[in-house]
Amino acid sequence: MKYLKKEQKIEKTFESFIGNILGNNKYDGLENISKPTDEVDSSTKNRILDIETFNTWLREDYSYGGYNGAPGLIGRVDKLSYAMVVAYFLDQGVECTDQEIYGFQEEIRKNWNN
Repeated sequence: MKYLKKEQKIEKTFESFIGNILGNNKYDGLENISKPTDEVDSSTKNRILDIETFNTWLREDYSYGGYNGAPGLIGRVDKLSYAMVVAYFLDQGVECTDQEIYGFQEEIRKNWNN
């Protein structure tokens, strides 16, 4: 699970740190960081992969056919689709692999069948 790419591009480099030490201001506009990452932290990932968070999103924010919110779809395993799960992840600001999407869809099915 990764955060969606932002439009803003920030260059991050170790050279800006070295430039500041040596008094060379050639790298002033760059941010210091050793290793950039766009991976989602575990607390955010756990929140996104919580079935109740998905149910709340479906009840209040899911848009289809001009309607906002679809509380009647909760528990309807026959209506749960791949596209619905992708829309959920995109609304949460993350992109996922097919394996993560299918895995979460299966977890929702198991929860709803109980």
